Amino acid sequence: MSRRSSAEVRTTKPKGTRDTERAFTTAERDAVVAYADTDSIAARRDLVDFVAFLAGTGARIGEVCALRWSALHLGDGAAQLGPVVVRETGVGLHIQDEGKTGASTRTIKLPADLLARLLARQVDAVENEWDVVFPSPRGRLRDPSNTSHDVADLLTAAGHEWATAHTFRHTVATLLDLAGLSAREIANYLGHARASMTQDVYMSRRTVSDRAADLLLIGQ
Repeated sequence: MSRRSSAEVRTTKPKGTRDTERAFTTAERDAVVAYADTDSIAARRDLVDFVAFLAGTGARIGEVCALRWSALHLGDGAAQLGPVVVRETGVGLHIQDEGKTGASTRTIKLPADLLARLLARQVDAVENEWDVVFPSPRGRLRDPSNTSHDVADLLTAAGHEWATAHTFRHTVATLLDLAGLSAREIANYLGHARASMTQDVYMSRRTVSDRAADLLLIGQ
């Protein structure tokens, strides 16, 4: 396990327990993204754009760790999600191209602010052997577990010690539901497998509504 310098360790400590069912309000979500934008530790850990991607898409953390540049169609403002980074005994970290469920593979439109971040990131991107958008600071695959801890650390520092990386996923689902998107639109955006086998098996996983990207714009 790698050691971190004292400059990369926060003095804040988690308080209480994490709430895995609660979502951010829109204001809370926007404030977390703004906090990350100015946080020096988030910058050193290269979490600034990573957190913005979680907030803007609700993607699973393993999906964000596995996101390849070749899966981004920035001219169209779209991203293909599904593959995940996993740790396997005897193998270590690797990208598993099959997603968590059969519904995981999907194409989504990106919120305009997130698209702008990715375009800017692409300019200074350093090549890596996996072609991933968000490698570790050392240029390797990100460990989803370690990254989850780093995101939780950032959330605690931002005043949300109850939150986890998965809170962004709950938040996206909640915001889209409140905005009136159908259950099918939300499921398609998040890559959820639904309880209804009929719905899962007979409804196609197509590119989802542009409305989702518009509704997830930070600071609207």
